[in-house]
Amino acid sequence: MDTIKINYSQFSPSALLAELQNHYHLPSDSECIFFKSGLNDIYKITAENDSYYLRVSLRGVYSTEQISEEIDFILYLRGQGLSVVEPIPCKDGSYVLELSAPEGMRQAVLFRGIVQSPAGDADTLMYNLGRLLAQVHEASLSFDYAATRPVIDRTMLVEIPTSLLTPFLSHRSDDLAFLHKTALPLWDAAETMLANCSTAYGICHGDVQSNNYYFRGAQPILFDFDCMGRGYFAYDLGVLLANYTFADNEIYQKPMWASVLAGYRSVRSFREEEEKAMYLFAALHMLRVLSYHAKIREQNQGAFYYMTDYHLNTFFGAYKRLTILAKEKTALDLL
Repeated sequence: MDTIKINYSQFSPSALLAELQNHYHLPSDSECIFFKSGLNDIYKITAENDSYYLRVSLRGVYSTEQISEEIDFILYLRGQGLSVVEPIPCKDGSYVLELSAPEGMRQAVLFRGIVQSPAGDADTLMYNLGRLLAQVHEASLSFDYAATRPVIDRTMLVEIPTSLLTPFLSHRSDDLAFLHKTALPLWDAAETMLANCSTAYGICHGDVQSNNYYFRGAQPILFDFDCMGRGYFAYDLGVLLANYTFADNEIYQKPMWASVLAGYRSVRSFREEEEKAMYLFAALHMLRVLSYHAKIREQNQGAFYYMTDYHLNTFFGAYKRLTILAKEKTALDLL
């Protein structure tokens, strides 16, 4: 009987823990549970009074070299005194552990757990978040980056999403027409706006949203740099804005968002062109999210609801709303 191809498998927590204890200095009484699945599989390890999270990449998303580059950047930021997650080294000093799975090799990285314990008013918390994001951007300009990871560019934000989404929108002709009419003009407009902003480009976190930062008191701690890459800094602010609009479509007009931008501006200049481009990137980010969902659906990680009409109403609907907002904020003829 021929072997059937496997797209995705999930490690047994107990068997995975036994393997981890061979590679990490974990107490013998550590416990491991499967935590969640998405762009990666996440396992939570508890040991005495400490906790860790193991991120296991899906097969073939990144090379070991690309993940090592992410960890190098995180370690660099920590060396600059910035508040970002702590990666845990293996016994041999390496940070990326290669694990053999039925579908092929997958990489794992262990991070120290972070306890969410915010204190202070919302304006202060958001100001500090904006400030930290700007500090990461500024620090990236001095980081020796080999740039092996995918760039946050037209290919990532327009071409790949358009290719992946077209089959799922084939029965939604109005949405498909909207995608083809707006995606490339959004990117072209952002690139034109930022062409003369020499300090507006560097390493972006790539997925700044509330699941990827926690507060210890009033200090944010940024984690999950899995989507990082070279791009325009305004993209990261667009990502944050896009994610906030799921809870409040009018967030861009409210003090909370003004506090984010004020904190950001306290560290680096944020030119008018960047602020306008931020709205364009907010819309484009939703296409990047949808492209991830399409890939996860293909691997069938229990994500049968991805790319259903309900799912598309939510996420492609967000893309349409953000595109309309971008048109209003930039006065560009996008529609």
